[in-house]
Amino acid sequence: MKKLFIVCALYLVVPVIVSFGQEVRNVNAEFKDSVMIVHYTLSGKFYQTFAVSLYVSRDGGNTFLGPLKEVTGDIGQNIKRGSHTINWDVMKEMPMVDETLVFDVRAEITGNKPKSSVFIQYVANPLTYLGLRAGYMGIWGFYAEIRGNLNAFKPAKYTYKDGTVDYDQPGYFVFTEKNGYSAFTVLGGMTYQPARNFYLYLGAGYGKEDYLLGMDTYSYDGDVKTGTTYSKYDGYCHSGVEIDLGAMLRFKWFLLSAGGTMLNFKSFNFTAGIGAAF
Repeated sequence: MKKLFIVCALYLVVPVIVSFGQEVRNVNAEFKDSVMIVHYTLSGKFYQTFAVSLYVSRDGGNTFLGPLKEVTGDIGQNIKRGSHTINWDVMKEMPMVDETLVFDVRAEITGNKPKSSVFIQYVANPLTYLGLRAGYMGIWGFYAEIRGNLNAFKPAKYTYKDGTVDYDQPGYFVFTEKNGYSAFTVLGGMTYQPARNFYLYLGAGYGKEDYLLGMDTYSYDGDVKTGTTYSKYDGYCHSGVEIDLGAMLRFKWFLLSAGGTMLNFKSFNFTAGIGAAF
């Protein structure tokens, strides 16, 4: 039985640069159990899909026959970038002996638009633990976000500064242990998708964080309690521009996020989110 000589190459140049910027490269082949196994690497943008076909030349690359029919594997429609394999039943389609074969793997873009989705998330950080983020995600997208806590709109009538409270009412007050932050954030931003199922986000808006000291007020007449109020601790209060940045990871419809916030370049917090994309 005569030997079957196989030369694995691309058409004329290595690698072949295909139209629209995609590239077919690293084409090589092996003959095993009457099947020609052709390996190739297809590169392009992560959201692109291709129609792949295989051609063969029996005259050193001068002319090509195809597309070949007796093929299986990573061929046909909806092929994505990466390393792939085509199995060609060479003896069934083109019986031959003593021939040198030159292969041409051709790829044509069939899908060039990434999938866009509407998304919604519950988001929180240690101070603003009640939050909602919603928007539109694709290669480029946008979102709006609001976060706060149960004390977000609790008024602080007084200010604690330099060891004193500007308390100007009749009677006196006593500090309680009902202390905590009054905080909220409202912002908007952009999303960007650099890879499949991975997104970055960056936003900016207004934020406020006031540390509140609980106070019970009393009258001097019989030491009767007259009410409960709050003073904000001047050294632990921040407000102004808040920057929001991080990343989102998508698993089908399930969406996770992690990032951080910076309020007025003075207060930093980590954020996390969980939600869904549709």
